[in-house]
Amino acid sequence: MESQFEHADARSLKGLRSLSNVVVAGPSSNVTVPGLMTDEVVGALVAHAHVTKVAVNPSKDFGSGLDRAKSLSATFRSRDEAAGTHRSFHLTRQRRQDFRHYFKERVELAVALAWPGIDNSWIGDFVHTARQAGARTVVLIVTHPTSGQGATSIAREVADSDLVLVGDIIDATILSATLGTKRPVIEVHRALSLTGRNTGNDLKRLTTFLPKDDEQSLLSILTAFDAIPSDWIDEYDLRVIMRYSGRAARDHVAASFHADHVQLIGEDFSSVDMNQIVADSSAMSVADPAFDSRAYATAVDAGVATVVLASDMLTDVGRGYVGGLLADINRPTSVYVAHNHALRLSDLRFPSPAAWFELAARLDAAMDDRAYDSNEFASL
Repeated sequence: MESQFEHADARSLKGLRSLSNVVVAGPSSNVTVPGLMTDEVVGALVAHAHVTKVAVNPSKDFGSGLDRAKSLSATFRSRDEAAGTHRSFHLTRQRRQDFRHYFKERVELAVALAWPGIDNSWIGDFVHTARQAGARTVVLIVTHPTSGQGATSIAREVADSDLVLVGDIIDATILSATLGTKRPVIEVHRALSLTGRNTGNDLKRLTTFLPKDDEQSLLSILTAFDAIPSDWIDEYDLRVIMRYSGRAARDHVAASFHADHVQLIGEDFSSVDMNQIVADSSAMSVADPAFDSRAYATAVDAGVATVVLASDMLTDVGRGYVGGLLADINRPTSVYVAHNHALRLSDLRFPSPAAWFELAARLDAAMDDRAYDSNEFASL
């Protein structure tokens, strides 16, 4: 059955034209998924426009969390950052005045990223201020497993925007019904969907890929896994995939504290087998992956939270993948934190890096959408 909502990437691959000024507002913490997604929106647009990023955070301790590992995408973003970043006030009155400041000069496009479940009350003020300044307004609403009918919870905030992009067709349908006939154009875009990940396994299953006969990395992985409290271990399972020769690797596993929950696999896998391994893993880790790493590429294609285990915390993979984390393979504590962080994200299916380029193209195209009647749905 043909949907009344257009999947945004259907029109997003046309050539980008240059925008002059864009303001992007949203969560900013680079240790949280909402903040990372805001950064990817900014990062995708900076090649085509002068971008001002406005950080709107729900609390003063938005960046805290020693239990969170360093993000891969944030590592690259810090190298490439070309957008000016400004922080918005927490108090509503100050925030409204603050928003006006970013629209003193002509702004063609204003983009707000909403994460259902945190405070999104600022979006209405942001949209109102942008429209008064003559900017085209777009609200991005992330669909995630615990968002429920999250799009409808902020319907009032997005009602006056020109375009709303959501991650799920159900959210789009319910949001349109909530807003009624006077509504913005509503579309579905895959960059905003974190749903669809289901391992079908109650265990927290961690799969790690190590280079052949890399005993030092194996010991680091085992030490990190042994740090899991004994009262919790029945909920965990570790698969180590490493080609090995001799008995040393098997002896290391046998000597580990949680050996009964560790499986050492030494054979090669076909592409079909690799896809199955990734599909039934709660989280993945790969030691020093190259650009052509089959294990890492398969994990990204499946949208699985994946830790890159790197020496000296340096790697060339992970650009644009918000499901990527970074750990020092030589420090078991770093590995333990990153693995636990990845396992907490096991319900999320992360968008591919290519999705952000498609989103940037759609946002660029939004400048031409004034010809559309905002009370009508664009058809497929």
